[in-house]
Amino acid sequence: MSSIGTGYDLSASQFSPDGRVFQVEYAQKAVDNSSTAIAVKGKDGVVIGVEKLVMSKLHESTSNRRILNIDRHIGMTMAGLLADARQIASTAKEECSSYRSLFGGPIPLKVNN
Repeated sequence: MSSIGTGYDLSASQFSPDGRVFQVEYAQKAVDNSSTAIAVKGKDGVVIGVEKLVMSKLHESTSNRRILNIDRHIGMTMAGLLADARQIASTAKEECSSYRSLFGGPIPLKVNN
């Protein structure tokens, strides 16, 4: 079969005739082509590090952040497509804010998945 989607890459729930889901493969390629993000948990905290790839000399060093604060006690790193990661971070921030206003405290990590 062909290695391109040819119409089977329009949805993440649509299989090609040879059993492939092209949207999942495209997402994996985006992560593979992205920079590395790693976190190490210690006794008293967490250390997060990311590799920042600069493809152009015109790139500003303060833009393209890959480490975000979701809440006072939750952080996030991103790899892959930054627009997708920003959308996930935005949703997580809304969930934290909603939980804080409803229950009066920080959201437990088990709840914010």
